[in-house]
Amino acid sequence: MKRGFTLIELLVVIAIIAILAAILFPVFARARDRARMASCSSNMRQIGLAAMMYVQDYDEIFPVHYFYWEPSNSDIRYLGYYDAISPYTMNEQIYICPSGRVEVDSRRAGLPNPEGFYGRRYWTSYGCVVHHSHIAHWGRGMWAGGFGGGGGLNLADLVRPAEKILIAEMRSHVAGNPAGMGFTEDGAPLEMRDDGRVGNMMYRHNRMMNAAYADGHVKTIPQVTTPEPFMATYNP
Repeated sequence: MKRGFTLIELLVVIAIIAILAAILFPVFARARDRARMASCSSNMRQIGLAAMMYVQDYDEIFPVHYFYWEPSNSDIRYLGYYDAISPYTMNEQIYICPSGRVEVDSRRAGLPNPEGFYGRRYWTSYGCVVHHSHIAHWGRGMWAGGFGGGGGLNLADLVRPAEKILIAEMRSHVAGNPAGMGFTEDGAPLEMRDDGRVGNMMYRHNRMMNAAYADGHVKTIPQVTTPEPFMATYNP
């Protein structure tokens, strides 16, 4: 006569399985996030290289991020950095982090609503740092700059481009002021939220984020604690 498992034996097996699951699930979760971070880094590398190809083709001028809003009109006319570099990417998916999100609309005052990806106002997983792509100075001090007109910054005018973040993981398509970049007006870093958000910056990958620098390289970095990498710094 075959003997079945006793209740105690079954409980022991269940307990062992539960312990193994508790040990392995966090490992699997970290491995999944590392895979997502690697995919995100690949996206960022393609975007950064596209931006640098644009720079080389346009006399070392960075692509402009154009924002126009007229107080009497609630609509917005937009030219995002992704519009400028779209001929060098031709791929919508690289603008979406596996751990991020995307929103698109087509509100452009006086212009027809376009079809497809490019030509729309687009909240990608990645945003550009306006202070590297604009030279319109609206204001004074280290945060001088603005969303409005102005041509793209010349590469020769950017001090230490290998240390300047051009495009980063964001919850928006652009960061152009201290709060958006994760700092107070005095340059002190803001506290990171539980979801990894600091201003518009998103540290999605275990409190780390991918960033493309103005020389084309990409790094995975912890929270930026000084505004210097986001500032448009010029040669004297």
